[in-house]
Amino acid sequence: MLDSFWDFTDQFVSFSSDEKARIAPSLTFRIIPKNELLIDLGQTAREIFFINKGLLRFYYLTDDGQEITGFIFQEGMFAGSHESFFSQKPSIQVLETLEKSELLVITHDQLQALFADVPKMNVLVRKVLEMRMSFAQKIVASLIIHKPQDRYTSYQQLHPGLENRIPQHILASYLGITPVSLSRIKRRIAEQSKS
Repeated sequence: MLDSFWDFTDQFVSFSSDEKARIAPSLTFRIIPKNELLIDLGQTAREIFFINKGLLRFYYLTDDGQEITGFIFQEGMFAGSHESFFSQKPSIQVLETLEKSELLVITHDQLQALFADVPKMNVLVRKVLEMRMSFAQKIVASLIIHKPQDRYTSYQQLHPGLENRIPQHILASYLGITPVSLSRIKRRIAEQSKS
């Protein structure tokens, strides 16, 4: 159950067996059904999630009630409303499961305690947040610089097969295009590959 978590953390920091033994009790395993809200708009995020299995997304709600997907989290990632979790202020995002998901959950209070008990946790969290910030900057840059078809093909290359697990309207929202435009792009690519 914790193997994928340790595989992930090994990319950033090497925990000793003693440190792992002190961290493990703070990780609660939870199975969450599809389309379940983990954090709602205006709710303070008290938990952060590591995805063993499943997909999550966070989205923003516009003034007219439209959902704009900000990020799609997959296996082997930490997911959450990071800004709300670390500031302990109300979330400006909604976090939901796109599939039935198996998660490792850690609370804000538990993480704060681990920062003191296992100092390497500070390094892990800093490196994860640095990676998350890099992802965010690449997403914003792509929306500004690249054409919709290039954003789609880039997503396919970075996340092979993942698009088949994501509803088209959610993927389109994440790519900053309409579902109709995404259908056209897919059709155009399919026609090009035939010729």
